[in-house]
Amino acid sequence: MWKYLLEKEFKQFFRDPGLPKMALAFPVLMMLVFPFAVSMDIRNINLAVVDNCMSTGSARFMEKCTSSGYFRLVDLCHDPDEAMALMDANKVDAVITIMPDFDRQIGTGKGFPAGIKVNTVNGTKGSLGAQYILQCVRLYLSENGTGMQAAAAGIDISEKYYFNPTMDYKLFMIPALIVIAITMITAFLPSLNIVSEKEAGTIEQINVTPVSKTAFIVCKMIPYWVIAFFILTACLIIAWAVFGYVCRGNILWLYLFTVLDIIVMAGLGLLISNYSNNAQQAMFVIWFFAMVFMLMSGIFTPIASMPDWAQAITYVNPMRYYADAMRAIFLKGSTPVDLWYDAAGLAVLGTIAVTAAISSYRKSE
Repeated sequence: MWKYLLEKEFKQFFRDPGLPKMALAFPVLMMLVFPFAVSMDIRNINLAVVDNCMSTGSARFMEKCTSSGYFRLVDLCHDPDEAMALMDANKVDAVITIMPDFDRQIGTGKGFPAGIKVNTVNGTKGSLGAQYILQCVRLYLSENGTGMQAAAAGIDISEKYYFNPTMDYKLFMIPALIVIAITMITAFLPSLNIVSEKEAGTIEQINVTPVSKTAFIVCKMIPYWVIAFFILTACLIIAWAVFGYVCRGNILWLYLFTVLDIIVMAGLGLLISNYSNNAQQAMFVIWFFAMVFMLMSGIFTPIASMPDWAQAITYVNPMRYYADAMRAIFLKGSTPVDLWYDAAGLAVLGTIAVTAAISSYRKSE
């Protein structure tokens, strides 16, 4: 019986003109487009400079900022009000005001006589822009601040970044994109499964057979395991072939946590499909849950920075556990022993979702 149910599900999937193409195109496009489009590097920050010193030193400092590749010098102003007017008009994102005694104070090491104003309407762009300017200040002082160099001669600062030495944002985003691709596919497709049979009328033929509810639901989940494994494999190949990234941990652990995530999301999708009367209704409901899961998973914003009530909600979010496990395995080489908390969370949520999907399926319809 199980054999024929699985054969039916696979045939039903591949006979659909759109589902196989979507399962192939969606993860490929995400892996090839999103790492370049969703950039965490803020570049082309419009900069205005009020140079009250007009010296060689101030010119070198401006060159240090513009040559970094992050800033674009829009205007060299002589009046601070003129620079602020440009910021009010959203023509510049940052203003640097250089004081008249710039060279003298740099030479004596008494300080850095310049003011920095940043437009923080876009908080992320503003905070990063300020950090970039401060980094330019540090580089300039290390090369030209003779007085400060003498004061700091006995200090040796060495920075080392673990797991992502080059601070490449794409390496951090690749595991997250894999999580999004697998979760979206394994959530949307099951949610359309049973409801499509309701619309086609084939669900009535199943209802009059001796097929148990458990066998029916489980056989509907198994094809999505195969699809998810294909997506995961394709994404790992693209990450290696296009970006040169390889998983630092055992790839088998990635598949293990993917199975746990599929159980949760496919169970949720089938549960929604049981209660939906048409495909449009199922799509809207699963889209609502998918967006909430994605935004509160820690993929884009750290969970620790969320308010306490939002952090409490994330404990019932399967993407929280899956994303944490994927990044830990891919970037750090962690094992299930290190990630038992994530495995337990997915196992509990998966048990609840599948049990609810089986109990909510009514063969008497």
